[in-house]
Amino acid sequence: MKPEMATDLWRTDIHMSNGFNQFIRDWRPRDQPCLPVLALHGSLTQSGMWIAPAEAAGSIRMLCPDQRGFGLSNDPGGDSCAEFASDALALAQNLLPERYVVMGHSFACSIALEAARMAAGHVAAVVLVDPVVPVGTPSAAPSTPFIPPPETFATLEEAEHHFRNTEEGKWTDDALRRFVRDIMMRDSESGPWRFPYAPVRLRRLRAFTASPASDYNLLAKAKAVRCPVLVFRGGMSKRFPPAAEQPFLAAFASKPKVVVCPNSGHFPTATEPNIVVEALKRFLEGVR
Repeated sequence: MKPEMATDLWRTDIHMSNGFNQFIRDWRPRDQPCLPVLALHGSLTQSGMWIAPAEAAGSIRMLCPDQRGFGLSNDPGGDSCAEFASDALALAQNLLPERYVVMGHSFACSIALEAARMAAGHVAAVVLVDPVVPVGTPSAAPSTPFIPPPETFATLEEAEHHFRNTEEGKWTDDALRRFVRDIMMRDSESGPWRFPYAPVRLRRLRAFTASPASDYNLLAKAKAVRCPVLVFRGGMSKRFPPAAEQPFLAAFASKPKVVVCPNSGHFPTATEPNIVVEALKRFLEGVR
C-alpha cells in the first residue's frame, strides 16, 4: 500500500508526554482484530521507520512515537532506559486501551523490555526487532578508525548511498529508497536532508549507554519479563549475530519465538517486511 493511499488511516499529533512535546504517528485501521502495538524506533531512525510495516500489515493499529530527542519530539534531557520507557508508558496510558503490545527496534529493545517490567499488567507481549546483543569481550580499540558520517546530504540519493555502504543486508533499490524517505528529515523544501537526530544527541545517548550508570542491560531485563516474546533477527546482522542468539534466548524465563530474516541486516522491517508482517500477525493472533 503506497503512503498516499493510506493517508486517511494515519493520524499525527504532538502529545505532551512526561513534560515534553512528543510527536506521534498513529496508524488506525478500521478493522483491528488484535491488540494494538506501541512501536519504538532505534537510535538511528524515528517513527517513520514503522510507516512501511504498518501499512503492509494493514489491520494492526500501531502507535509510533518519535522518542525524546529524535524526529520532531523535544529533547528534555535524560538518556536512561527507564526514562524512555516511562515516556512510552505515559503515551500508552493516554492513547491506547488497557492491554497492548510493545515493539522495539535496536536499542529500543531494552526500552520495550523495561516497559513490560514496569507495566506488566498492561503489556500483553513484547516484540524485539534485531536487538543489539554483543558477543565476547569488546576490543579495547577498533580495528579500523571511526569516520563520522556527514551531517547532511544534498539529495536523498546521497543518503541512500550512505545507508547502502554502511548497513548490511540485501537492499532492493525500492526498499532502500522508501526507508530513506521515511526516516530522513529536512528543515525546508529546498534544504539539505539530515538524520532525524542531532549528532550531539546521539553521542550523548551512546556515552550514557556505555557508562557505568547505564541501565540498558538487555539480558537482565530479559530475565524479568514473563509475557510472550517474539524476536526478529536479521540473518546478516552484525548487531545480533548468530552466535548471540542462544545466549540471549536463554536469558528469558520462557523461550521466545524467533524469526530469522535471512537476507536482512539490522532493519528487517525495511528489507524483508513480508516476513516480519506475517510473523507479527500470527504472533498477535495468540496474544490476549
